[in-house]
Amino acid sequence: MWGYVGFWGNVIVSNKPYMSTVKFILSKSQHQRKVNSKSLMVMLRYTHNKQSVLFFTHKNIDDDCWDFNNQCGKKSYASHLSFNTYLRTFKQKIDDIVNQCFINSQNPSTVLVKQLFVEQQNNIASTSVSFFDYCNQFIEQSKKHKCHSTIKTYKTVVNKLVQYQKYANVNLHWDSFNLSFYYDFLHFYTSVQGYHTNGFGRAIRILKGILNDAFDKNIHQNTAYKHKKFKVLIEEVNNIYLTQDELQRIISLDLSFNATMQSVRDAFIIGCYTGLRISDIAKINKEHVCNNTIKIKTQKTDQWVTIPLLEPVRNIMLSYRTSANGFPTVCCSLTMNKYLKQIGELAGLSDVVVKVRSKGKTRVEQRLPKFQLITTHTARRSFATNLFKKGVPSRVIMLITGHKTEKSFNSYIKINSDENAELLLSYLSNDHLL
Repeated sequence: MWGYVGFWGNVIVSNKPYMSTVKFILSKSQHQRKVNSKSLMVMLRYTHNKQSVLFFTHKNIDDDCWDFNNQCGKKSYASHLSFNTYLRTFKQKIDDIVNQCFINSQNPSTVLVKQLFVEQQNNIASTSVSFFDYCNQFIEQSKKHKCHSTIKTYKTVVNKLVQYQKYANVNLHWDSFNLSFYYDFLHFYTSVQGYHTNGFGRAIRILKGILNDAFDKNIHQNTAYKHKKFKVLIEEVNNIYLTQDELQRIISLDLSFNATMQSVRDAFIIGCYTGLRISDIAKINKEHVCNNTIKIKTQKTDQWVTIPLLEPVRNIMLSYRTSANGFPTVCCSLTMNKYLKQIGELAGLSDVVVKVRSKGKTRVEQRLPKFQLITTHTARRSFATNLFKKGVPSRVIMLITGHKTEKSFNSYIKINSDENAELLLSYLSNDHLL
């Protein structure tokens, strides 16, 4: 019978003129070569009787982060602890298979070891639902209590994970989601695909929601994604709001030459004076108006809100009193955003705004006229900010906007330092402290 001793670098077979080895090697996939990626696949090579076979570890690393002597990620590598633990565990699976061959008096040939490894992985996969199958189940279940825009975001994130899988030449499974994946996915999302850091943060938030849901149902036992560094990145963005004067300039525009543009303007102004999302304005009708207020159950948060009818909204309703629902027709967000920029330009909202965003480690600065930054969501920010500037307590505004925390609400308040100083002076003057 062969004797066997397994250790980190080699598998030694005694009483034979040859040695079997298990070693990690780095190799570039066809896709990595095509996009000139710095990352390389970490492969495990098992050699026996001068025959070799490769195993995919589903890990990638830059060669300057790899310790070739010690067969592991360098300590300078951000996620070296979890990365190296994963590799040791992966290698141990091969060692265990070879060991079992010796116990069973079998020759641990490359063909046999590969076959046993594949069978082992297939047995694991067959005992639980796959990650992507579960994602599809999660989305279908979410359709019962989530709005259409949220479901659309879920699908986008899952598609991004599919794209990452192809880019990294890996098969994502439940144990894939650790710090090594996190940093590699961050690089893919922000550097390779060129999306913003906040988009990555949103993707991680949704991914963690899916993983937590599956963990609670005992679908998997992976806890690596719960590491404090596997976090949702949030970058404060200097999104714009429109002042009362700017809103009045938009209201005063004569848009009778374009019925669609006029409807877009009116729906947008309703949002600026009610705080409602465009999805809620689209379904509002005369039945929601009661005692000079609008009472409606919001689509996204499933909450009832009561909003006073301010004069600009009452004036718009008068213009549509003969229409079926008493309110302007709402277009899709893509169409509205296109028209809103044209409306802003007609209103002369051309002040230059410096917009700074991050894409991973890269900060991108743009200087754009204000009208190019107007979107449907500018309405809610304008509503919250203008009320806040008038001294309306945050909690009162939050009951209308539906924000549950001060932190999330504060992200809507878009006053600059000069406006903040002016607001403070106003408060102090009213309290007779000046």
